[in-house]
Amino acid sequence: MIRRFVHTSAQVQRGRTAFYNIHQKVNDPAKQDPDYFEKKARSLPLDENYIDALSKLYYEKIGSERDLGLKAADNLILEKEEFGLPKIDKTKLRSKYEDLDVMQNAPELVKKIFSVEMATRKELSHEWKNSLIKSVRQHSLDSNSLEMKIAWLTALIRHWSLLVNDMAKTSEKKPTWLTHRIWLVINERRKCLRILREQNEAAFETTIKSLKISYHVPKKMTHVKTRKAWAEAQLKLRVEKEKEARLEELHEKYDKELEEHRRDTELKRAELRSELENVTEKMSKIAVIEGKSFKIDGKYEPALISSLTENVIHSNLFYHPPPNMVQQ
Repeated sequence: MIRRFVHTSAQVQRGRTAFYNIHQKVNDPAKQDPDYFEKKARSLPLDENYIDALSKLYYEKIGSERDLGLKAADNLILEKEEFGLPKIDKTKLRSKYEDLDVMQNAPELVKKIFSVEMATRKELSHEWKNSLIKSVRQHSLDSNSLEMKIAWLTALIRHWSLLVNDMAKTSEKKPTWLTHRIWLVINERRKCLRILREQNEAAFETTIKSLKISYHVPKKMTHVKTRKAWAEAQLKLRVEKEKEARLEELHEKYDKELEEHRRDTELKRAELRSELENVTEKMSKIAVIEGKSFKIDGKYEPALISSLTENVIHSNLFYHPPPNMVQQ
């Protein structure tokens, strides 16, 4: 009993095993491309470590999904300062005081108090939202269009991302209460973008260009989301790629060899024709010398000769001179 108690106490004293966090922080902006890991899988060398490299790449892909999901659409990887938010002149009045007549002739000190420079975080967020909304709204009274909603959600996402970054400077613990809200807003914006793309593609293109949003049409998964299935899918794609590359190489080689063969064949035919002409010329000269043939100058016309011969023979056989009726 004592030994068992000591053994149990040792287990309790050691505590639980170390926690492994699968999520990784992404520091490479190239990973914002949705096909980055698939492209990298196709470029892996085909050696004995190919399957292990695919497995390692899969875990890197899974570990990067959370950070990329929060930042990739707004190109926030390695962003430490602006976070895609518009630059606002800090000396200008805040938007809710801009249209007040009393502020036009107010002293500079009063204007500074009501300027963006003296604004709270909430008021600064309002300025960012107004700036983004003005860049895409349909008219000055627009408050319900999809473009306006997308701009408002984009400002919210980027402001909260900046807030998460500021919190990380003072605390190692990530504010999950805020990141969960960012996820919800990102999903809502994705839905609005999809609807806008279906309804008005021109407005959709203008909106994502003005707000600098990287929108990618979500692809339907062709395999189960497991390491084995993903590795098998990438291996099939790699095999197809290598097969096509090999076939293309063989096709180019065949075309090249065929062209060379045709060229060589034409040269050999030309040589044979020249040799045949030389032999024929020599044979004709020998036949002339032996008297078996004769050399013809000009063009031989057998049809004309036959016709003239026939006319001469007929004239000799059937020609009768006309009678002479004059008496002598």
